[in-house]
Amino acid sequence: MEGGKRRRGNIPQEIVDEILTKLPVKSLVRLKAVSREWRETIESDFFIEKHNQYQKSLQLRAFNRFDGYKISEPCDGLICLYTQTRIFSLFNPATTSRRRLPKPTSIVCDGGHRVFTLLGIGRENSVSPRYKLLWFFEFDNRRMNKSTRCMVFALDTNTWRYVDPPKCRVHYDHPQIHLDGVMYCFTHNMEQQSYFEKDLKLLAFDLHTETFQSISITPDIGCRFCRELSMCVLDHRICIFKRLVDDNDRFFKIWGLDVHKRTWEMMYSIDLSCFPPEFKEWRIIPMATINNYVILSNFKRTIWVLYGSKNCILYRTSFSFKFLMSYFETLVSPYQ
Repeated sequence: MEGGKRRRGNIPQEIVDEILTKLPVKSLVRLKAVSREWRETIESDFFIEKHNQYQKSLQLRAFNRFDGYKISEPCDGLICLYTQTRIFSLFNPATTSRRRLPKPTSIVCDGGHRVFTLLGIGRENSVSPRYKLLWFFEFDNRRMNKSTRCMVFALDTNTWRYVDPPKCRVHYDHPQIHLDGVMYCFTHNMEQQSYFEKDLKLLAFDLHTETFQSISITPDIGCRFCRELSMCVLDHRICIFKRLVDDNDRFFKIWGLDVHKRTWEMMYSIDLSCFPPEFKEWRIIPMATINNYVILSNFKRTIWVLYGSKNCILYRTSFSFKFLMSYFETLVSPYQ
């Protein structure tokens, strides 16, 4: 000890910790073998959280779709692979650590009916890393609101349990999105047996209180059906946008949710006239914002980076991946 500070050689431990924070996961896994002190540092909750915050500012990751599995949106670097036959595996691609989750034992499936299933992962809040999985499912081919059921899996107790389901159906072809301890998905009201949706809504599930709330979607977005929309997180806000841009539309608009006022405001209106014509032919996906740059993708998995809101410079990179998502590497364990 010197001056009340821990040192390794002539480097203060605070500087060592700062350097470790900026290293990739693969390097950190190896460095845990250097000493017990480094291992304890790298495995500590404080360091993992600090490393997560730094990794969020880095580039996007891409990986191939897993054949036969649906894949959840990532939460802190964790994703869940699952099937209609109720096989659930929690996976960290950065560390390659995997955890097979137990099957729910109280599920009764009506034979011969199509299974609808949607799963998402999140944590209760930004302070306590208590991870949970939210699973919607139904086996009723009449696809009525009353047939939707919902279960929660808590990683710390390794158990499934039922929660009171919402009074609506969810869109099973949209992923669940997690932000600040809340899971979001699109709803699909079928009470009138009509495919026309007059009141488009998001369904919000608080992972701590395990209760649902519905949030109306702004009519200014100009959609009649939730299937025309998509959702993502940009600038630490839940955002929605139209999946496809009409030929007559010049601007790609992204709307952000104010969770306290439960209102929407237009965050971005991107002029697509400077993009090649073929870009509008495929579904446009905003991936992330980095240093005030909006990163867009389209369904052909070609990345275009839009610089600023007035002047844009396009950067094109073709990927061979079948599936692309906003993802950052972390040390979070599936057994957290």
